[in-house]
Amino acid sequence: MTRTGLEQKVGGTKGAILYIESGKRLPTIATVVRLAAALAVSPAWLAFGIGGMAAESRPAMTEGMGKRLASAREERELTKAALARLVGLSPSTVADIENGAQTGVEVIAGLALMLRINPAWLAFGEGPQVLPSPRRGRPPAQPPTQPR
Repeated sequence: MTRTGLEQKVGGTKGAILYIESGKRLPTIATVVRLAAALAVSPAWLAFGIGGMAAESRPAMTEGMGKRLASAREERELTKAALARLVGLSPSTVADIENGAQTGVEVIAGLALMLRINPAWLAFGEGPQVLPSPRRGRPPAQPPTQPR
């Protein structure tokens, strides 16, 4: 499939795929869902390299992302402001995401890292909430602890 054909299939703007492929622009989670559907691949694999390349039988959706974020944040007893500080966002950005706003792949990856959760679960509701620890190699990056 050509870039132009893919752009037409996902409804992107001219040149958007080139910018994404070259790393000049990171897609939103909603764009990843559309790209994954057009390419018949898993959005978790496309966005985060998690799981297999093959798409699941049900279409991926970002619905519920805000509720999953709020739930994970509250489980860790963090305020929106505290989480925002840890990730380098504004508290209003965290509030907007929790209220259903879309955001970029890099924001979800940062939030997931700080909350120690699976970014694919956060973005798409796919997979376990917490990824299993790797058996070998370096341990995953740990977020700073929140002072009480």
